[in-house]
Amino acid sequence: MKKPDYQNPESLVLRFMREKRKLTLLHVGKKIEIKPKIIDHIESGRKIVTKEQILSFLECYNFSLDYFNEMTKIHPLTKQAANHYFLLNT
Repeated sequence: MKKPDYQNPESLVLRFMREKRKLTLLHVGKKIEIKPKIIDHIESGRKIVTKEQILSFLECYNFSLDYFNEMTKIHPLTKQAANHYFLLNT
């Protein structure tokens, strides 16, 4: 499978959320029963994330779907912009 030219917003937001909660790939993988390597592939945009997986991640990270959807609309979606959004909305 060819690596995409850019990461999709969903992948980036999931990574930002995991990092914000200071969770490791191993910890999340054990909690939601997905191999850490698959989580890494999802977060890097190499694997398409399903709606069910998004919901599992959000439950693990304790974020709402509305919050997730709002974050995916940030433009440009950078780590700095995500951190600013977290600060304003927590």
